[in-house]
Parts: sequence; structure tokens; C-alpha cells
Amino acid sequence: MLDDFTPIIHNLPGRTIKVWPVADVHIGAREADVQGFSDFLKSVQEDEDSYLVIVGDILNNGLKDSLSNVYEETAAPHEQVKIAAELFAPVADKILGCVSGNHEARSRRSVDIDPLASVMILIGKPELYRQNLAFIRVNLRDGGARETYNLLLAHGKTEAKKRRFQYAVEGVDAVITAHLHGGLIEKPARLVFSQKGTVKVKHVVSVTATSWLDYSSYAAAGLMLPKATSDPQALVLEFTRGNRKEGKLRVAW
Repeated sequence: MLDDFTPIIHNLPGRTIKVWPVADVHIGAREADVQGFSDFLKSVQEDEDSYLVIVGDILNNGLKDSLSNVYEETAAPHEQVKIAAELFAPVADKILGCVSGNHEARSRRSVDIDPLASVMILIGKPELYRQNLAFIRVNLRDGGARETYNLLLAHGKTEAKKRRFQYAVEGVDAVITAHLHGGLIEKPARLVFSQKGTVKVKHVVSVTATSWLDYSSYAAAGLMLPKATSDPQALVLEFTRGNRKEGKLRVAW
């Protein structure tokens, strides 16, 4: 397992691409929209310009000492690993990076086994896995033209912690988190005082990925508000062939 601070570097053909954050599928939960997620992955497989980043809680991983009711799980944890590997195998070459969520961390705390790391091993991409944070650089190249995008993946905690954290990181174009289940897009900005003595406004795209859970049982019992599900956002990394170091990033939803 590679360290959280070992960057993941991708050199891709100079085309405008879409990067889809996927998280909170909770395979094994009765509410999980596994069929919808499978259909979505097939659409990614068929689109040469689509890629994925995995942002945790792909597995529900209900254990006897967790809040999940293990008697309602549709698959045992070891079966959830197998299902996830079967889903991701056809799009393995389209995955740019992966971090675990708090549901996968249940097994890590109990027996020092991370089931999402096991999924990445099964699909032949262990080098793309990071436990907590994944720093990803995407270079889009066409001849002498190159545009670079820096992405940061973290499953996340509360909304307040996410907002504090994203201001503590320099040099990234997008911070991609999950955990809150409701999709969110923000564009915070900061003032940057450069070594050249100039001051400019630096924008950072902040995306909280949607979940793939139907509204039922757990959410209803907790009086949680319904949220957008099974409808992920896409980060669009635009290649303009302008021979610039930094490209242009936008979010489509």
C-alpha cells in the first residue's frame, strides 16, 4: 500500500475528458442502487473520454459491532468485495485514483484488512489506492501542448471539516469528497500573493459526490432529508491546446 502523500501521475491524450467521482454505493445495503451503478459504469466504459475517481464507501461492510443491521445486508462483506471487483474490472483502465471511506475502515480497525484495497488488488490496480488521501496529477498532452490538473480525493467527514480542510491545501484545482451522500458543487476562492509581487484570485472546485442509495429504512428512521442519488457530477478537464501549464476545469451536473 502506497503512502497517502505519494502522488498518482497520469499522462493522457490531449482531449477534453470527464472525470466522474463515485462514492457511497454501499454495496450490500438493502437500499443500494447496484443496478443503476452497474448501468452507469457501462456508460463510462463506452465513452473513451470518461474516467473515474473512487471516493470511498463503495462497500457497506456491515459488521456485528457497527451501526448497520447486519441481518438486512444483501451480501456478506466478502461477497461485497467480489461484487465490487466484478463491477469495476471492465473499467479498471479508466480509474485515476481511489481512497477508502469510513465503512471500509470498519474492517481496518477490527482486523487490519481494507476491503476496498482488496478490490483494487483484484482488478489489478493496487498502485492507484490510497488509504486516506489521494493526490492526482492529470497531464493532458498533444505534441508540445500540455495542460495539467491537480486533484485531491478524500472521503471526508462533516461539511464544516471539509470546508476547513480545503483551505489548508495549496496547489490543487479540485477537492473531491463524499460521505454526506447529497451532491454538492462549490467554487471557493483564495487570494494568492505570488513571489512576483502580484495578487490574484485562485479558484478551487469543490465537489461532494452523490450517493447510490435509495431513500429508505436507515435514512427514514433518522429523519434525514432526501438527497440527490444515482446522478453523479462530472469534472470536465478542458484541453484547449493553448500550451498552458494549467488547464480549465468545470463541473457538469
